[in-house]
Amino acid sequence: MTAPTLSKRYGQRTQRKKMSAAFWYTLAALGVALGVAFVLWVQISSQDKPTARDVGFTLTSVNEVDVTFEVSKNPEDTAVCALKALNPSAAPVGWKEVAIGPYADENGNGISVQTVALRTLGEAHTVTVDSCWIPEQK
Repeated sequence: MTAPTLSKRYGQRTQRKKMSAAFWYTLAALGVALGVAFVLWVQISSQDKPTARDVGFTLTSVNEVDVTFEVSKNPEDTAVCALKALNPSAAPVGWKEVAIGPYADENGNGISVQTVALRTLGEAHTVTVDSCWIPEQK
């Protein structure tokens, strides 16, 4: 079949209008603006949340571990951090919520290292900070 025969049978192929360059520049600028707004929103919303980093733990007995962790928060805030001890099957064998009061180091930062004794129901193979929060924001 030739092209004229196909066009008679199926009709003429319609030509799409090309989008102008201004449309694509506007779309790109809008995408960049939305990306910047999203990054700023994430940064601003996470500034007030305390964060924790596991430092280590020491088994003091079968039923107790000493947990060391670092908390970063606003110096004037009181934060609560939940500690979790797990056995080899990853089942929780210990849980404790620890309040960390207002604190500022010599540079005015709210970063502190905490060591807490955590009682367990059995031998813990790993201990971690589950989460931290400001009590009014939980």
